[in-house]
Amino acid sequence: METLLAGGILMIPLGLCAVLSLAFILERVWVLSRIPDEQAAQQTLEEAERALADRGPEAAAQYCTDHKGPLCFIFASLLKRFDTLMLERREFRPTNERLARLAGQAGAGDLSRFLLEQKELSDLKDELVLETDEAGKVYLSRYLVVLNTIGNISPLLGLFGTILGMITSFNAIAVAGTGDPKVVASGISQALVTTATGLAIAIPTIVAYRSLARRAEHHRSRLEVYGLAFVNTLLMVGQDQLDGEAAG
Repeated sequence: METLLAGGILMIPLGLCAVLSLAFILERVWVLSRIPDEQAAQQTLEEAERALADRGPEAAAQYCTDHKGPLCFIFASLLKRFDTLMLERREFRPTNERLARLAGQAGAGDLSRFLLEQKELSDLKDELVLETDEAGKVYLSRYLVVLNTIGNISPLLGLFGTILGMITSFNAIAVAGTGDPKVVASGISQALVTTATGLAIAIPTIVAYRSLARRAEHHRSRLEVYGLAFVNTLLMVGQDQLDGEAAG
């Protein structure tokens, strides 16, 4: 404790970095250790798709609210994004109908309407695929940027403490001369303690960050398959809704 106190005022932010680093490492380890295996992920997908197909997006959203986990987080994000995209599609329906009529008058016939619907569906799927990737990153990589930041700034804080310690030592030399080593001992001690503390925090933090980032990327690639499967079901349900509205 005396050694740590010798580091001066910068030991406070360094101590805060150490606490935050440990807390976020443990939190990420806990979250990534609870990623469902293939069987559990398939079961979650089937239950969410069943709720979506049988009772609609609202029931699927309620299922995601009742069941936690990365897949439900991804599905909920997809449902929210899908709802926004469907509203936009309904707003542009009169414009699309007008384009289809103009194409029909030009001789394109039903082919123009088919191509226009396929283009809308393709754009909708592209948006949902991007949302799947983004939602996976948000859930699995949360707080990793904090660990990366701590790993980068901890050595800089230690270096800053080193500079302050050397300034203290040179000021003591200027006042008392170089005859007594005790005059500069406190400044040198501060310089060494802060540097060592900064490195002691940064090294395990960077190692943990890189390890957790690799694990998060591995799980994201694995869960993305289930997200894309849910996207296909979501598009089929949404198309049925639009066809029903158009018929009505």
